[in-house]
Amino acid sequence: MAASPFEPSLHQPEAIQVLVASLGDESPLVREAAMDALKEICPLNPLLVLDCCLGAARGGRRRFGNMAGVFRTMAFAVHVMDERDIDHAFLTKLAKVATTEMISSKEINTDWQKAASSLLVSIGARLPDLMMDEIFSSLSGHHSALPTMVQTLADFASADASQFTPRLKGVLSRVLPILGSVKDALRPIFAHAFKCWCQAVWQFCGDFPSDPYLDNDVLSFLHSVFELLLRVWASSRDMKVRLATVEALGQMVGLVSRTQLKAALPRLIPTILELYRKDHQSAFIATCALDNLLDASLLSESGPPLLEFEELTIVLSTLLPVTCICNDESEKSLVAVKRKTYNAIQHCFLTVGSVYPEELFMYLLNKCKPREESCTFGALCVLKHLLPRLSETWHGKIESLVETVKSLLEDQSVGVQKALAELIVVMASHCYLGGQYGELFIEYLVRHCAITEADVAGCDPQKVKAGGVCPFELRMICEKGLLLLAITIPEMEPILWPCLLKMIIPRKYTGAVAIVCRCISELSRHRSSYASLTESIAHTDIPIPEELFARLVVLLHDPLARGQLSTQILTVLCCLAPLFPKNVNLFWQDEIPKMKAYISDTEDLKQDSSYQETWDDMIINFFAESLDVIQDIDWAMSLGNVFSKQYLLYIGDDEHSALLHRCLGMLLQKVDGRSYVREKIDLMYKHANIANGTNRIGLAKGMGLVSASHLDTVLEKLKSILDGVGHNRFQRFLSFFSNRAKTQDADDVYAALALMYGYAARYAPSTIIEARIDALVGTNMLSRLLHVRQPAAKQAVITAIDLLGRAVIHAAEGGISFPLKRRDQMLDYILTLMGRDEYDGAVDLSLELLHTQTLALSACTTLVSVEPKLTIETRNLILKATLCFFALPNDPPDVVDPLIKNLITLLCAILLTSGDDGRSRGEQLLHIMRSVDQYVSSAVDHQRARGCLAVYELLVKFRTLCSSGYCVLGCSGSCMHLHQITERIASRNSSSLTSTFLLPTRDSLYLGERTIVYLPRCADTSSEVRKISAQILDLFFTIALSLPRPVGSPLSEHIEQSYSALSALGDVIAILKSDASIDPSEIFNRIVSSVCVLLAKEELAVILHGCTISICDKVKLSAEGSVGAIMEFILKRGNELNENDVSRTTQSLISATIYVTDKHLRQEVLAAICCLAEQTNPKVVFFEVLIAAERDIVTKDISWLRGGWPMQDAFYTFSQHSVLSELFLEYIVSELNNHTPDQGGDSEKGDSVRHLAEVCNDDEIPQAAILALTAFFRGGGKTGRRTVEQSYAAVLCALILQLGNCHGWAETGQQHSLRTLLPAFYSFCECVGDLEMGKILARDGEQIENGRWINLIEDLASCVAMKRPKEVHPICNILSKALNRSQKFQREAAAAALSQFVRYSDGSGSLLEHLVEVLCLHVADESATARRLCLVGLVQASGLHVDQYAFQVLGVILVLLEDPDEGVALSTSQSLLKVLQTFPRDVVAPSLINLSIRLRNLIISMNGKVRASSFAAFGALSKYGTGALHEAFLEQVHSTLPRMILHLQDDEASVRQACKSALQQILPLLDVEDISSLINTNCFNSDHRSDYENFVRDIARHICQNLAARVDTYMASAIQAFDAPWPVIQANALYFVGSMLSHLGEQRSLAPYVTQVFGLLIGKMSRSSDAIVRANCSPALSMLLKATHALTWSV
Repeated sequence: MAASPFEPSLHQPEAIQVLVASLGDESPLVREAAMDALKEICPLNPLLVLDCCLGAARGGRRRFGNMAGVFRTMAFAVHVMDERDIDHAFLTKLAKVATTEMISSKEINTDWQKAASSLLVSIGARLPDLMMDEIFSSLSGHHSALPTMVQTLADFASADASQFTPRLKGVLSRVLPILGSVKDALRPIFAHAFKCWCQAVWQFCGDFPSDPYLDNDVLSFLHSVFELLLRVWASSRDMKVRLATVEALGQMVGLVSRTQLKAALPRLIPTILELYRKDHQSAFIATCALDNLLDASLLSESGPPLLEFEELTIVLSTLLPVTCICNDESEKSLVAVKRKTYNAIQHCFLTVGSVYPEELFMYLLNKCKPREESCTFGALCVLKHLLPRLSETWHGKIESLVETVKSLLEDQSVGVQKALAELIVVMASHCYLGGQYGELFIEYLVRHCAITEADVAGCDPQKVKAGGVCPFELRMICEKGLLLLAITIPEMEPILWPCLLKMIIPRKYTGAVAIVCRCISELSRHRSSYASLTESIAHTDIPIPEELFARLVVLLHDPLARGQLSTQILTVLCCLAPLFPKNVNLFWQDEIPKMKAYISDTEDLKQDSSYQETWDDMIINFFAESLDVIQDIDWAMSLGNVFSKQYLLYIGDDEHSALLHRCLGMLLQKVDGRSYVREKIDLMYKHANIANGTNRIGLAKGMGLVSASHLDTVLEKLKSILDGVGHNRFQRFLSFFSNRAKTQDADDVYAALALMYGYAARYAPSTIIEARIDALVGTNMLSRLLHVRQPAAKQAVITAIDLLGRAVIHAAEGGISFPLKRRDQMLDYILTLMGRDEYDGAVDLSLELLHTQTLALSACTTLVSVEPKLTIETRNLILKATLCFFALPNDPPDVVDPLIKNLITLLCAILLTSGDDGRSRGEQLLHIMRSVDQYVSSAVDHQRARGCLAVYELLVKFRTLCSSGYCVLGCSGSCMHLHQITERIASRNSSSLTSTFLLPTRDSLYLGERTIVYLPRCADTSSEVRKISAQILDLFFTIALSLPRPVGSPLSEHIEQSYSALSALGDVIAILKSDASIDPSEIFNRIVSSVCVLLAKEELAVILHGCTISICDKVKLSAEGSVGAIMEFILKRGNELNENDVSRTTQSLISATIYVTDKHLRQEVLAAICCLAEQTNPKVVFFEVLIAAERDIVTKDISWLRGGWPMQDAFYTFSQHSVLSELFLEYIVSELNNHTPDQGGDSEKGDSVRHLAEVCNDDEIPQAAILALTAFFRGGGKTGRRTVEQSYAAVLCALILQLGNCHGWAETGQQHSLRTLLPAFYSFCECVGDLEMGKILARDGEQIENGRWINLIEDLASCVAMKRPKEVHPICNILSKALNRSQKFQREAAAAALSQFVRYSDGSGSLLEHLVEVLCLHVADESATARRLCLVGLVQASGLHVDQYAFQVLGVILVLLEDPDEGVALSTSQSLLKVLQTFPRDVVAPSLINLSIRLRNLIISMNGKVRASSFAAFGALSKYGTGALHEAFLEQVHSTLPRMILHLQDDEASVRQACKSALQQILPLLDVEDISSLINTNCFNSDHRSDYENFVRDIARHICQNLAARVDTYMASAIQAFDAPWPVIQANALYFVGSMLSHLGEQRSLAPYVTQVFGLLIGKMSRSSDAIVRANCSPALSMLLKATHALTWSV
């Protein structure tokens, strides 16, 4: 093909040379782009690329910094080269360059060397002999590049085994002579190469099995290498050399002759084994080599094994410890390599076992003998692995294996135990556990299933981390193995049945009972199970049924035990039912499922704090009912004997011992023999650990169960124990100093005795208990138990006293009532015991102390509830000691909640039992409630809830007393106790008194005082407190209405209203109980309404006088509710108050205003003051508040008042009244009109203004005026708003102008005036109801940067115009005059407001005309901001009347498009874009070309917003470029289009979007369908760089095809952009020009551009400082070179 006129071939070498030079650029982006470009060019002319790269490579690394990139490019070019282009001489030259560079450096394995090696490998793929010759020539000398050359051969072997293997001889012949001189540091590279070469041989053998690949010479070379590596390199001191050598030898063992291999084995094997002393990676390499060696020496088809078993023992002995190490998975990062090593070792053993099975078996058995743990563990693992695979060969030697395993059963190593357990399971799966040793192995598994959690927790973490086995893992394996035997191996049933039954009883197997029971259950599922069970019963050494039953019942104790122990025991009891008396089977079938259901959901069970006590009671009931069903005394006594023996199983296990005590006690309850019972209770006490609380309580309950049938026997035993202690108080005091342990032992005995006495009394028959209690209490026997010090002992004694009291109550319930002697003394004992001793420790709220106090409160309640009556002194003593418990914290709730519940129960018991009639009980009620008030009004939520709950419970009990009488023991209706009380009252000659005397009066309830205490709680934050408080008020008024009323009482006249209100209150409470989601405020209002009716006049006055405390409640909602209630009371019943009541009420409210710091609450209080003024006497109220406010301004720093300035809030109240509003408004308007932040003036002063002036200095007048203004706007109400409306325009204009001034000062750093003015403006917005304006101020009021305040004023003006259109005209008149002021910022503020008011002046033609005239006059203002704002206003006007103002506006725009200020230019271009949407063609047409030219000047602005708006405006002009102006405008389009294309990938997102929009508008004008369709593609709409480049290539192609005449214009414009100030635009221009020229073909007219562009691209790539520019030069050059591919290329 003939060359082009502009000879592109002249530029191509230079371009590629520049691209190659760019490979050494400092920027990775440029280097990557250059390489990508070269790879694009390579397929077109790889020789030219190679030649240029060759030229760069000749200078070496010193002249070219990125030789790696050059070599990779050359490698790629060689790879894509056509066969016809392969030039042997040229490739030889390339190879020499690569090898020369490689041999010129002493560095090894650098990036550039690897790249050079890849070049040689690519050459080898095309001309392998050439590559080999070049490398061979380099191997002949002695230089540092030899390793690199060898590594290249290794890479070539790995890449192309089929071409390398036939040339292996040549490689070996040249490498072998230099091996002797290779240093240790380089030997790993050579060894790795030999490994790769051998692997290539093996691959070639697999691919071409019929081709001979190894002749004698190759074998000879391999033998020589093998010997060298083995004898010299393998003995190197360098570990890396030895590893690489062994790895290579492992690949070579199959390639050398058997003779040489046999001769090498004595040296090779030790060499490999030495590597096991290193790390895990070395062990893996050694194992792989050893595996290959064993395969080659033992499994060869060419002859017998080369190694005798005796010679293999050292190998096996080395591998066994490694097996132990590899089985450890504690190091997660090494798990993978360890597993690979472990599997390779097992394969080695399998290889040996396949050749020497018997010898290996005996060897492994010998290694199993307990010598070294690692060897034993390894041998067991190998046996486990090989037993299934060599079972046929080893079948005859099972007895030897069994004996060996038996000898290891006592090994203490956890690792060996784990391996042995796994081996036992494998043996069982192959039926090797039959015979006499089967049970022994089963016992071994069970023994390790019994590993406890304490054993697991006590395991040494360091040992486990270092490779040991955790006991938890051992237990899990044994459990799984045992269960597997029971489920899947039927042959094990005859062995498992008796063995597992024997495992239940021994203590050492306790931890395994769950899995043993599960296995028994699984065995029982088989049909043959009962036959095996029957056979098992015949064994004399299995436990008898009584032993099994006793053991399993006690082990039921813990329902949350590991392995679902309780569920498994219950299941196995059903399975073993044939062993027990027949009549119990049906009972168990019915009862056991219920018990299993209770404990089935453990998570639900844990939610019940008393689940353990409930479960133990269920066990005792189950046991008792089972005995009742069996009805066999002999069997029961035998069971009792078993229980006695099994105490030894629970030594140290107090929980199970406690249950055993109870079981034995229940059994003794059903036995009649006195001597048998005495013997067993002696045994119970002997085996009881009374130092433990759980064991102690179990013993006490057991004794109590016995006492139900043998009380005297039990009491006799207890007395003997008490007499045996022998400590009096003095002796105990001395023992404290002599031996503290003795004191503690005595405390344990006394605690146990106390509990046993208590439970004996609790379970004993009521008919005989009185005499025993009298003997115990009356003879001071109990006092001997009261001098304990330990918390547990105290709790035991308190529990005993409580049980005594309950025994008295229980007897009374049965009709046998009697007083408890020395009851008050016992109460004193309890209060003493629940206090802290001096030695108890520093923490008062310890759990033990809380638990003691909980028990003490329960005991006090019990004692208070029995006869005799409680005295006042004792009552006060109890309250003083117990009420402080209301202040306890919530945590821990499981301890504190029961304590509080017991406290409330105690208070109720005191109320019910302290007093003989209603009046005395009323006094008791009031005393208790006043004592609880501090907690009812507490700031702590839970204290309020507790106090209210206590009051509610007290009132419930009191109401019952007042209505129908109440039994102190809880009986309802008529009972004998109530009858006794009535008789006692009658005995005091009260029968002659009326019933009214026995009831309290309404006044004694102090309803006013009580109501103001509990009413705030009805608005509490806690829903529970609200509900309880409402019920309290309901109970109070219910009781009050039920009490007798004096004759002539006012309440008698309104009784119907009171009952109606009480009914309404009851309805509210019903709603609260049924619907918790109802609005609390609505409920509170209904409660207040009802209470307002129910209160008497005097009670109402008391509430109002004491309202300060309720308003200052510590709970905000309650305080707010109190204020609301006060207002409700004043509104509805304020007319009933006299002057004294009003005065005191006002003082209370003012006082509350001072103390309340919460602003909202303070406003509520001020509203209450307002309400009081409206309903009573407003003059005094308003006067006092006004004077206080004026005094505060002078005497206080009101900005630092905590909670704000109260009197400022009072202004809100003043301004809402017509009398005060006029005076206050006059003062506000005066200050607004005559005082500004920068000037003063006179004003008319009313009284309030005069007072303000008297207390303020001149400098403070602006601040006082603004504060007053703020107060008026916020509190003016309707009256104030009406006044503001009358002067709305003046007020707003003043605020706007001052806002401009303040922002001007703020820009200079003086922000004080602005911060003072803004609150006033906020208040103004609130006053006039313009919330939108307030939001605008809140959003932008303090924004002072970048002229944001202008936008603020514009937004304010727009808001005013929309909300108040009638005010626009007067506002505009005022602001128009302000444009003539000298203050710059006031002019700008006025212009900003007027520009927005233009938009809303359409309805008034005269106003619009006036505004246009004013804005046109000031469009040349000195302030750029004012000019811009005037333009904006004019644009708004043109939008309203296009035909009237369009020409004026467009003329202003045309002038301002050339304004030097960027802000004005931006606003002008944006305004033009806006007006073009509405202006008709006849308006724009005369200025179309001028507008286009000015916009073209703006699209290169450095301001991104200006560029974006200019592009958008130019696009909008396109709709006017039709008709006669089409050609002229089209010229402008062609001049602008290249810039639009370039800025499609602008740095600014707004510019990119504007360009896209403009292109969518102007491309259709070109009338080229292909180009217009591009705007719908994904590439056009995407912002990704790659998509943009695709779009540029497409549009360049279509331009060249369809707009060839305009290409010259586009090229000139794009080339100009090469010097654009933005690097990304330069890059875009480069890419666009390259894309354009790549589609030119042979157009002779553009020859100068080609030359110019080549020069510019090369210059940019060489000189540009921007990486993105240099990077885009590469694809541009690539496209040019590809486009000229058809032309002549010259090298």
